[in-house]
Amino acid sequence: MNIRTSIPEKGNKFYNTVSNGGFSLCIKGKPTQTGRNVLSNCVGYACGRFNEIIGSMKYAALNCNAENFIERAKTLGLEISNVPTLGGIMVWQKGATLGSKDGAGHVAIVERIDNSNQIYTSESAYGGTAFYNVLRTNNNGRWGMNSNYKFRGCIKNPSIKLEYKTGLYKTLANMYVRTGAGTNNRIKKVKELTPDGKNNALYKDENAFAIYKKGTKFTAKEIIELNGQVWAKSPSGYICIEKNGKKYCERI
Repeated sequence: MNIRTSIPEKGNKFYNTVSNGGFSLCIKGKPTQTGRNVLSNCVGYACGRFNEIIGSMKYAALNCNAENFIERAKTLGLEISNVPTLGGIMVWQKGATLGSKDGAGHVAIVERIDNSNQIYTSESAYGGTAFYNVLRTNNNGRWGMNSNYKFRGCIKNPSIKLEYKTGLYKTLANMYVRTGAGTNNRIKKVKELTPDGKNNALYKDENAFAIYKKGTKFTAKEIIELNGQVWAKSPSGYICIEKNGKKYCERI
């Protein structure tokens, strides 16, 4: 999946109403953008981008108030996750009810997952900015939104298939054990591993970098897909399974 970091080009049918030669059934945005008239509007953008990732306007019916996307998605047979998923639509409720009198909510697209606490989204705002990206963390339990909003879940994009599952894995090369998913996270020391993990470490020096030697078996309790990477969360730390198409671990 290619990350969107710029406003859709003029004439892109995923971001134009049917009456304007496009695919969208959403309302026009405000202020209306020339050649992409469902922007500025979080609903018009999220619906367009979700379907753009799929490659066809299969779910044009995602055209209701933002906070009601969950219910609409279920009627369309889409799955809901309680955490962000790549290419999915994050849904926030505004106010105490799912009625628009106390706010219509917000939706955004997950463009990249850095780790279990940080994501990169693309978004639009009715009456505001037509397109913007946000680096979001979940430190406040609402993925960066203020206290007026509640995170309801993420609509999974059916075109994004996660190949890997939790379970027992074996390393295909000597692999570092890290404190979090992604190569930007610190490599653990041997002394920071679980007792079983220490037995699998390439070095026995307590202060050496923690490296699982080739052929080490470990249990993946969680699978995390980043941009071009797949990571496993083991009892000892995070281990890369695949990066840019190259496999470093296999399920056994």
